[in-house]
Amino acid sequence: MLKFDKDVINALKTLEKAGYETYAVGDCVIEYVSGGSPVDWDLVTKADAETIQKLFPDGQLVDKANQIVRLDFTREEKDEEGNTDLVGAICDVVTMKGTIEEELSTHGFTIAAVADNPERGLVDPYHGVDDIHKKLLRSIGDVDELFASEPIRMMQAMRYVAEQGFDLVKEMYEAITRNWRKLLDSQPAPIRTELEMILVGAHAGKALNMMADTGLMAVVFGEEVSRKMGASEMQQFVELSKNIDKTRPIRLRRLGLLYTTLNEKRAIEAIERMNFDADTEAHLKWAAKEMIRITFLANAVEIKRYIFENGYEKYNYLHNLAKAQRIVYDQPTIKIEARNAIMKEIRRNNEPIFLEDLVIDANDIIEAGITDDPERAEELLELVIAKVHLNPANNDRGVLLKQAKKLNKSKFRASTRYVKWIR
Repeated sequence: MLKFDKDVINALKTLEKAGYETYAVGDCVIEYVSGGSPVDWDLVTKADAETIQKLFPDGQLVDKANQIVRLDFTREEKDEEGNTDLVGAICDVVTMKGTIEEELSTHGFTIAAVADNPERGLVDPYHGVDDIHKKLLRSIGDVDELFASEPIRMMQAMRYVAEQGFDLVKEMYEAITRNWRKLLDSQPAPIRTELEMILVGAHAGKALNMMADTGLMAVVFGEEVSRKMGASEMQQFVELSKNIDKTRPIRLRRLGLLYTTLNEKRAIEAIERMNFDADTEAHLKWAAKEMIRITFLANAVEIKRYIFENGYEKYNYLHNLAKAQRIVYDQPTIKIEARNAIMKEIRRNNEPIFLEDLVIDANDIIEAGITDDPERAEELLELVIAKVHLNPANNDRGVLLKQAKKLNKSKFRASTRYVKWIR
């Protein structure tokens, strides 16, 4: 039934030729039946991890506990315009403990309990293919027992909603409302992984709305944060659920959209709960603290100062997040268009923003006799940058050294360095 990637089918045939029964299973089957072209593939086989690695010397044991060997068939290719793109498939191969039917019985949902081998045929003991066509999510066996033994399956159910637009049967929906608290004390990593896949799904809004209705958002935000959400925060979440699918499915940007529905204090608490990697956490906390501020950057001086103090990366993240918020909340475009125009002008004129853009450095300040303290010279350099932000033409050795001398003598001048005095 499946149209296999050529490298994946070769891997399957290699295992079969070596005497090991092998099938493609799970999400790759769901994606194909739903009309997609899988990139991530899962194979189950009778071969153990050691044998798999012998057959595929380039394979990596990526999950020692579950004995998963990853085969990376991706490669770089250039299109007609000369752009380089990554194509091919990634294939995870895992050992099945018993028969293929026994293996599929552990997959939780009927849609995931489908296996295919071009020679052996399709194995679909729970009519999962029919459920995929119907866009319907059902459990294998009692759903309360499934969620009691594997609570993360509740988040996985939301991922299928987000990725493929599935609906839950009534029994599953009600079971999540009864069982979501079982996830409250779970390790954050699996929840975080599912959340990130939910947010970049084509039907993320549908999943978010369902998570709010069933109680699962309290698992993501934390029960206390969810309970204390104010009316404006709840309204923003409702708008996000309605319109998030209109935004580009960029992981960090959609995470920012989610957490900025909360006020700063609650957002930071919710962010810390998920134990993101350091870079992601820093960006999300920055958004929670700074989104309001960026909307008030009204001219080139303010924008250059902000970038100087915080860097291009943080500015661009907030600016792009603001563009996504405009779509979600149907806000006017004027401020975003203004910042775009200002930045275009700054770049076109190559206007100085950072210390390395200045025509002087700390040694010049020392050599001019303004101070003999290297630390003070660096401080003065960070102060005189304001003169150049106010007017790029001031990036002149004589002008900057004169300004450094004035700032060194007057704390008032230093504190008002960004004020443009009118005579």
